[in-house]
Amino acid sequence: MNVAFLGMGRMGREMARHIVEAGHQLTIWNRTPGRARELVAAGAREAASVRDAVAAAEAVVLMLFDDASARQVLDDVIAGAPPHTLVINTTTIAPAAGRELGRVAAAAGLRYVEAPVVGTTGPARDATLRVLVGASGPDAAAAEKLLSLFGTTRHVGGVGTATALKAVVNLGLALATGALGEVLRLGSDLGVDRDLLRSELAGGALGFILGYKGSMLTSNDFQPATFTLDGMIKDLRIATGSARRPLPMATSALALATEASDAGHGQEDFASLAAYYTAT
Repeated sequence: MNVAFLGMGRMGREMARHIVEAGHQLTIWNRTPGRARELVAAGAREAASVRDAVAAAEAVVLMLFDDASARQVLDDVIAGAPPHTLVINTTTIAPAAGRELGRVAAAAGLRYVEAPVVGTTGPARDATLRVLVGASGPDAAAAEKLLSLFGTTRHVGGVGTATALKAVVNLGLALATGALGEVLRLGSDLGVDRDLLRSELAGGALGFILGYKGSMLTSNDFQPATFTLDGMIKDLRIATGSARRPLPMATSALALATEASDAGHGQEDFASLAAYYTAT
């Protein structure tokens, strides 16, 4: 299959590598060129523009940052891709934006599949992401061959359903990270032994996030980032902006995360939120 992959960030590079390794013909594009020399060395072609990348594509995969970048790149895909090209958007965007992009792509004669992924760079590298698929049945089936290269797929409904589910999942991650920071802060204030506290927390509700990010919290080193704090801030804004009713905990987490980013932690791993909470 001739595949164009648009977006060579941390996740995009890892995901695109599986396409090359599966033997597909791959063309890559990134706003800043030269970000994926290892993929070019493995046989991918780097295109100078989106239109160049998609001109002969049977499938186009987008892994970008936010609603605005996805809209802009999709406009160029529409201008350059052949009719009926399969467009797979793995970018985490707002549910309303997902539905909008689906309508725009369909009106242009393209098949649109939203496929936000649950997991960070480690699972992307190991092809163990959870891929949430929002599309018609036939379009989801058409995308399965590619999406299964990234991990386990789950077709959850039509366009808009997968972006909605991803927003909820990522809100849970953000709230758990903030909660861990607050628990560690209280433990510090009360003089509870840090190792004793972590041992007790490991068996409770915060055990997953503590086990996942415990080494970073112990070392106070939040590089390399598997998912940046600024990325989490973007997802918190999606959650608060999409809700019909107030989300007070999400709003508080967003305010604290923004404060931490303004203090210079935005490009660090999102676990820095818990550490910032404890230190302030």
